[in-house]
Amino acid sequence: MAYAVAPIEDKYKVVPTTDPLRDAHELQRRGERVLVLYSLSTPLFVEIWQEVREVASKYPVVAGGPHAAGDPITLLKLGVKYVVIGDGEVALPAIVEREAEGLEEVPPNTLMLVDGRVRAGRRIYAELIHKTYSTSLGAYPPIEIMRSCAYRCTFCQTWFHGSVRYRPVENVAQMVKHYVAAGREEIRFIAPVGFLYGSTDGKTPNVDALVGLLRAVREAGGRPYLGTFPSETRPETVTRDVLGAIKPFVANRRLSFGLQSGSERLLASTKRDHDVAVVEEATATAVKMGFKPVVDVIAGLPGEEEEDVVATVKAMERLVSMGAHIRLHYFMPLPGTPLWGREPKPPHPLYWDFLKRHRKRVEGYFEEQIRLSRAILETYRLLTLTTPSSSAT
Repeated sequence: MAYAVAPIEDKYKVVPTTDPLRDAHELQRRGERVLVLYSLSTPLFVEIWQEVREVASKYPVVAGGPHAAGDPITLLKLGVKYVVIGDGEVALPAIVEREAEGLEEVPPNTLMLVDGRVRAGRRIYAELIHKTYSTSLGAYPPIEIMRSCAYRCTFCQTWFHGSVRYRPVENVAQMVKHYVAAGREEIRFIAPVGFLYGSTDGKTPNVDALVGLLRAVREAGGRPYLGTFPSETRPETVTRDVLGAIKPFVANRRLSFGLQSGSERLLASTKRDHDVAVVEEATATAVKMGFKPVVDVIAGLPGEEEEDVVATVKAMERLVSMGAHIRLHYFMPLPGTPLWGREPKPPHPLYWDFLKRHRKRVEGYFEEQIRLSRAILETYRLLTLTTPSSSAT
């Protein structure tokens, strides 16, 4: 949300709210025009979709975020006026201008229902030069340094956002100075693959670019965290050259990268483009270089069979013996991903046995994600009964 409102907050009033109906009514009572904004992840949508529908029945609503990009049609059916499916830094200023000036054109990167049919604004890709913080919200989120991804993992949607783009180092340094001035010296980044910042092909680390980024953050007074949440990396990028170059600059000693499955068959079907051996090599390298590897694994992937579970548990056992922690996830069907619509496999008993054996070495929200995965499916079953039919396709 901070990214979305940053381009408009100097011109328009931005009001944070936990009760949009009450606050919108009060603003309208005082003669002000209201536009209600939601930034939606799928877990948040599951929690508040009924609120969104109610608010949209009374006020013009803008919905953005990953869930909006993944399933805009359901939001339109719920009455949302503007659904942002692309770069919000471009979309929201145009949406606000349309509301203020009574314009007819559909704003860029936006879908609307016009006379019962879906209409799309033109697609515009933003340069990563806009503010990453919002003074009106008091929000200083991690600084996005990379948008989109050259890989095509089937459980992810980050690669749908156009060509890979990077925030210029000079702009990062400028943002860091504002963060430090606001008392936020700990600087984290948003990137689909943290160690691919500045890569020329989107797949090969650019060590000079990484060092330039981290040095600029240090010189601006920040303490950079890279290769850990929310700028996790891929195992192929965890090399002695990369770790040796960044170690003098980064504040973190945790490194997060994905195995996702110990089954070579599932790695191929989910288009991970690596094998298990690469993850074991990355783990060994990280430990030797003084980092603590945290390896992501997804249980319950669609199509997972018992032999895949056995292979995954064996791989996790090897990684733990090498010094890694495991961040165990459960598959969540997310709109906008190629695996959307595929049901997860029930959590296999072998995963629970692994959790019991290695409780101190396993991180994540495995049980919560099982409940959330079920809630997503149940919500969409309910939505098929409660949303009106539409000519939208």
